[in-house]
Amino acid sequence: MRLILFDVDGTLINTGGAGGRAFSKAIENVCGVPDGLRDVRLDGKTDFLILREALEKAGKQNEPRLEERLFNEYMRLLENELASNRSAYEVLPGVRKLLVRLKADSGFILGLGTGNVEPGARAKLEPGGLNRFFGFGGFGSDHLDRTDLINTGIERGLKAAARDSFEAVFVVGDTPRDIIHGHEAGAAVLAVSTGSYSLPELERCNPEKAVPDLEETELVIEFLTGSNS
Repeated sequence: MRLILFDVDGTLINTGGAGGRAFSKAIENVCGVPDGLRDVRLDGKTDFLILREALEKAGKQNEPRLEERLFNEYMRLLENELASNRSAYEVLPGVRKLLVRLKADSGFILGLGTGNVEPGARAKLEPGGLNRFFGFGGFGSDHLDRTDLINTGIERGLKAAARDSFEAVFVVGDTPRDIIHGHEAGAAVLAVSTGSYSLPELERCNPEKAVPDLEETELVIEFLTGSNS
């Protein structure tokens, strides 16, 4: 059996910036700092790392329970953003067809490997009806470091599959961080340029395979079947 851990934003879905807007507004509402994400690049980072960078740039100390207050406000705002901007939301090309095929194949087990906190990831996947494909994962609410959360996703996959090991482990993502941290966790990486990075930019990070999107289902499955981590 082979495990595949999917990133969320820019890989499975595009929320039209709902997460960034909710994060920025949460920082403003809780900390009184407008445009708190102005100098913070979001893609590939865990939510807690984004938050800590934003607080540091704003000169705010992480007071007791501040993160909890911020994330509670973030989730409230994220759900509002997703509900009010449905027209900007999309499941990215080829994603649904690929997930249906992989879910029906007993040779694969699917999980998430995302910097989103788990409630945020689930909220973002819900409008596209994608939560049903993923019973477990590694999330930004598990670890600050992306390698650690991928390892947690692998451990949960082993438990879900009742196995001691997998024939191969894959990470599917759209940023250099997905590639770097996937490799650090011992996974093979399928990079997809449906996020903020071009195909050449991703290829320079040496993923096992890079594709423009996930529309060529047979090509993607051929890679996932033929490569070993």
